[in-house]
Amino acid sequence: MKTRIAIPQFRYMIVTLALYFGQSLIAQNLVVNPSFEDLLQCPKDYGSFENDVLFWTCPTDGSTDYFNTCSAQMDITENFAGTQKPYDGEAYAGFYAYGPKDYREYIGGEIKETLQKGKKYIISARVSLSDNSGYSVNELGFLFRSKALDLKITRNIPYQLIAQNGLSEYVGIIRPKFYNNKNSWIEIKKEYTANGTERYFTFGNFKDNRKTQLHLTDKDLKKASYYFVDAISIKQANESFNLKEIYVLEGLNYDVDGFQIKDESLAKLKGLVAFLKENPSLIVTVNGHTDNAGTNQYNKELSTKRAKSVGLFLVENGLSPFRIAWKGYGAAKPIMANKTEKGRQKNRRVEFVISKRSKQFYASGVFEDDDE
Repeated sequence: MKTRIAIPQFRYMIVTLALYFGQSLIAQNLVVNPSFEDLLQCPKDYGSFENDVLFWTCPTDGSTDYFNTCSAQMDITENFAGTQKPYDGEAYAGFYAYGPKDYREYIGGEIKETLQKGKKYIISARVSLSDNSGYSVNELGFLFRSKALDLKITRNIPYQLIAQNGLSEYVGIIRPKFYNNKNSWIEIKKEYTANGTERYFTFGNFKDNRKTQLHLTDKDLKKASYYFVDAISIKQANESFNLKEIYVLEGLNYDVDGFQIKDESLAKLKGLVAFLKENPSLIVTVNGHTDNAGTNQYNKELSTKRAKSVGLFLVENGLSPFRIAWKGYGAAKPIMANKTEKGRQKNRRVEFVISKRSKQFYASGVFEDDDE
């Protein structure tokens, strides 16, 4: 016999839990001081970027600039390059991506932690071409390294030569229509798979003048490309899943007779939550399993509790209960022999399958309490 909880009461609980857990599911920006808001001093002159801003450097002898509402000379409302409101906060950086005799400026940033090998990340920034630029470029890029870059040059950085030591990765982001918007910010964005050494990065145009593709914006303006830069971001990409494929929640192994999700396993479920939130038309079926210790009835109940613990985690993190089903199979479907502890541990698992909603789909008893 099942008893039902009143739907309005449960909906209130879902909203409350979603607000509580929601922040933990937002991908963290790994760039230190990403919008240049934390400063050492208010900028007073040109070319003082690395002396003004915390955790940022000039990787070459180019004179990168820093603009902040606190400054009169380096203000955002009117400066030597033009005007532009910050995309985020009260500040932004500025650099030459193209200039005579291969002159270049760059900004060097720091990542909070070394990127994980094989993991996918979304790298992005906001750029705006300055009012006084006569040219725009079609490619800007990130050069990732294990150490901060410090070169005594004022021309373009030849990333091909730097990459030969095996500790660098270049990611160029091409915009066929060119980065030519002077009125608003353009987002540049690309997915990147880390090699596991990335701790610092340099941002700018790494091609020399001969190889840089240019678009003329105004023949009467300076024959250069100067960009404002803001909101640089590196975030781990959300995981992607195939429909109707069985996924084992690796690392979600349970203690003997246990069905509580371990704290160290919670992060492994967040990728699933993010994916389902991005694809609201999909549903998920969660299946619980045990080893062969105990009676069939006991194992069936325990495996159901294991599947339910995952299902409730998904609900508590903002997914509709009508998109989730769970079921326990006991010890009926082992993936390894139960003769060793390793095999038994692998069999104490939870799997899930993502699919499109069908008429036969029945969401499990989120509104229902099992009889004791």
